[in-house]
Amino acid sequence: MISLLVSLVWLFGSYPTAQPKPDDPVVAFIRANPERSAVMLVRNDTTLVSLRADQLFPLASTVKIMVAIEFARQAAAGKIRADELVLLSDIDRYYLPNTDGGAQPAWKAELTARQAIQNGRVTLLDVAKGMIRYSSNANTEYLTDRLGFRAVNANRRILKLPKHEPVLPMVAPLLLYSTIDKAATLARLRAMKSRDYEAQSMALHAQLKADADSSLRKQFIFPDLELQKVWSDRLTASTAREYTSIMQKLNRRVYFEPAVQTLLDQIMEWPFAVNPGNRQVYEHIGMKGGSTAFVLTNALYATDKAGNRSELVVFFNNLTPGENALLQKNLNTFLINCIQTPRYRPTVQALLR
Repeated sequence: MISLLVSLVWLFGSYPTAQPKPDDPVVAFIRANPERSAVMLVRNDTTLVSLRADQLFPLASTVKIMVAIEFARQAAAGKIRADELVLLSDIDRYYLPNTDGGAQPAWKAELTARQAIQNGRVTLLDVAKGMIRYSSNANTEYLTDRLGFRAVNANRRILKLPKHEPVLPMVAPLLLYSTIDKAATLARLRAMKSRDYEAQSMALHAQLKADADSSLRKQFIFPDLELQKVWSDRLTASTAREYTSIMQKLNRRVYFEPAVQTLLDQIMEWPFAVNPGNRQVYEHIGMKGGSTAFVLTNALYATDKAGNRSELVVFFNNLTPGENALLQKNLNTFLINCIQTPRYRPTVQALLR
């Protein structure tokens, strides 16, 4: 069974003695498949690479950065309390098994290991951290509902993201694809207008929230790849340029109020926890990736010990299973090659060749 939406938890590192391969598989794919790829790389405010940076791509889990930003804004403003304890059972109402690459069980295992669960409750900050580090879809739905979809989407205007599509539920729309009548479902959903799709997604989101006995979850039928493709294509989309601008705001550390920035650091800079060796190389590093069977996305920012700032966004769409596996296997090395001195130079030259 293929999970529908998974996290990209890269074990980022420095690898100081390694040298980038001249035949980097990710570079080769981008050059051979320009219509299915987008890359934007900025270093110290200078754009080094901009390939199809204004083309819309489904974001998959990378869209969760928008929820993290609104969480930090509201927590810093006192509209919510980051240390508020909330029921795990309320979050689990949005969880559909096998649709998140094991993110929810992995997050709960980490909570258990550090004894962060108190009488079946966890803090809102832990929910936000799990949304980014583990890419929990259920955490995302819960938080977006608490913050308000309208408030989350207001950041498209605040952050000046004119092409960014509305942030919608991720989990609830899957129920539209839970069917034994595949042909009729495909025809109906392919013909459905965006406005109607959004309305039905929000209605199903409300049903999941109220589904105390998990009846909807128990009735869920895992969609096949053809159905998944329609779902994937209708995920919120944006551009590499817009997400690079978000990464720059996070990395420059002057756009957000200090209290907001502090919370975002705690949520976004999980690579320090996953690989403590990153602290020897970076002052700051934050990232969020996502994928479906057809999509692979990643957005990151980094400031190294010498003060060099890098922002990098890479989007892929319409991938085959083999292509997706190849890119996921090699993406971490590609990201490192793009942002680390002096390794970024040959990688950039190869991309622009």
